Amino acid sequence: MKKALNYFLITMVILHVFLGTWWLAVSWAVALGIYWICTSLSTAAVKFRQCALLSYPLLIIGSVVAAIFFKTLFFGIYKIPSGSMENTISTGDVVWVNNLVYGPRLPYSPYEISWVNVLIWLWEGKEGDVKKRWWKYNRLKGYASPKNGQVAVFNHPHSGDIFIKRIAAIPGDTLQIIEGTLYINGRKKEAPSNAIFYSKALFSNSREGNEILDSLNISMFHHYATNESVTFNGHLTPSDLKNLRMHPRVLEAGIDPVRPDTAWTVYPWSEALNWNIDNYGPYILPYSGMAIEKNVHNLSVYGHLINEEAQDGAQSDSDDSKVFVFKHDYYFLMGDNFHDSQDSRYFGPVREEYIIGKASFIFYSNSKKQTNRFRLFRLLGS
Repeated sequence: MKKALNYFLITMVILHVFLGTWWLAVSWAVALGIYWICTSLSTAAVKFRQCALLSYPLLIIGSVVAAIFFKTLFFGIYKIPSGSMENTISTGDVVWVNNLVYGPRLPYSPYEISWVNVLIWLWEGKEGDVKKRWWKYNRLKGYASPKNGQVAVFNHPHSGDIFIKRIAAIPGDTLQIIEGTLYINGRKKEAPSNAIFYSKALFSNSREGNEILDSLNISMFHHYATNESVTFNGHLTPSDLKNLRMHPRVLEAGIDPVRPDTAWTVYPWSEALNWNIDNYGPYILPYSGMAIEKNVHNLSVYGHLINEEAQDGAQSDSDDSKVFVFKHDYYFLMGDNFHDSQDSRYFGPVREEYIIGKASFIFYSNSKKQTNRFRLFRLLGS
């Protein structure tokens, strides 16, 4: 058993050297060294273990440092504050976030480091600025980059609040929403099976509508009636809509664009574009090195990002240049609750540096629908 564990630790060190994740290789090497000190029968290791004045303090300090290290770099646990990801994730669910996949984002300040933040707060007192950045953005190498369909936790690009959404488009993608249907690079993107859309269904009369909805176990409410039909509305999944469309006595079923008046209130807040949450784009997600001409259309689409990068000192071109080159990668994130989600359609694309990690599973569910609240429920796209 001892020899097998030694071989395992050595293998992990070599593996991460091969993968180029040097910080993890060093971490496994440290673990190998600690294991050797704790189990080796060599004279030096035995004497170290017998020296209580040296081994015990190092053991306590090492445990605290290890706890901080794991909490800061390996994982995060977040409670979901809203229903923008229903039915995938419910309000109050506790989500386990894997920081290793995309690579852990190093803290901007000591206030972001567990337990250390308490010491800094005691040192600075009430005058301490918890939002002040002490260090520049830096991310250690991970196993993969964020991909379409994955659920990610990130900081709101303007307020800094913690959000969780699904990645709809990555840098370089062309995103477009037509009548509530998402298209990436010109190809229709199937909605997640748990997604919710504010929908409508038309029936010949109310009685028939209620009978059909009951038979399909679909919940909708009677909205209004005309001489030709009766309209019901409700929040439906893609499978609900499919079942309604296939039913021979349903006159019509589909997404109901309930917010056409949101034109000019969606990002990039331009009257010239006339975009809304159901009809959006086409929008090319900027990537580092992407060059655009500073014409009227591009300034209406990317003007806010250009100003933000210029304020950060990331703009390499002079103000009178006709071309702008982006220095950051951007992602477009959307909620599975399509018509009730504060996402990139409202606040814009999210810089790579604001992404915290990939949501792996729901650690605890507050939903009354779940009988087993502690469960490892894999998220869609994970």
